[in-house]
Amino acid sequence: EATVQGKVFHAVTPDAGVAPGTDSAGTTAAVALYNPVGSGKNLVVLKARLAYVSGTLGAGEMLWVANTNIAAAATTGTAMATTNGYLGQGRAAVGAALVTATLPAAPTLVRVAFVLDASLASTAGILGQTPEDDVDGAIIVSPGTTISLSADAAAGATPIVSISITWAEEDR
Repeated sequence: EATVQGKVFHAVTPDAGVAPGTDSAGTTAAVALYNPVGSGKNLVVLKARLAYVSGTLGAGEMLWVANTNIAAAATTGTAMATTNGYLGQGRAAVGAALVTATLPAAPTLVRVAFVLDASLASTAGILGQTPEDDVDGAIIVSPGTTISLSADAAAGATPIVSISITWAEEDR
């Protein structure tokens, strides 16, 4: 129903991917979904997907982390390609999906999204795996707040992943 109404959006990192990070409590996140102050919308997180691109992943976890101080500076970063789930509908997203995001303050840990194994391209089974976190609305990003995905993992050797986020935008 929400997709038919043009309220569902998908964002994905650029083809080159993004480094997952090593410190989920830091102020740089692999990806972030920022809801601008005064947007009049709640961003209801539906899913996230993770895919291996290259390098050697460091063992650890990728976490959802939140910035909830609406008086803080806006989250910044490079815009991710965002598509309305109702293709051709034309409505643009209010939420700003960002790659290599700079957060206004150290975030609050929310929940684990993915487990990262120490892996590289030759690791049996790594190619073809696309872990999915079915959030199903358990995280709602209100205006002025940000939800991000950031790893708490070993550094690995130039690890690169692709991340996509799906969310719905609902009136407040």
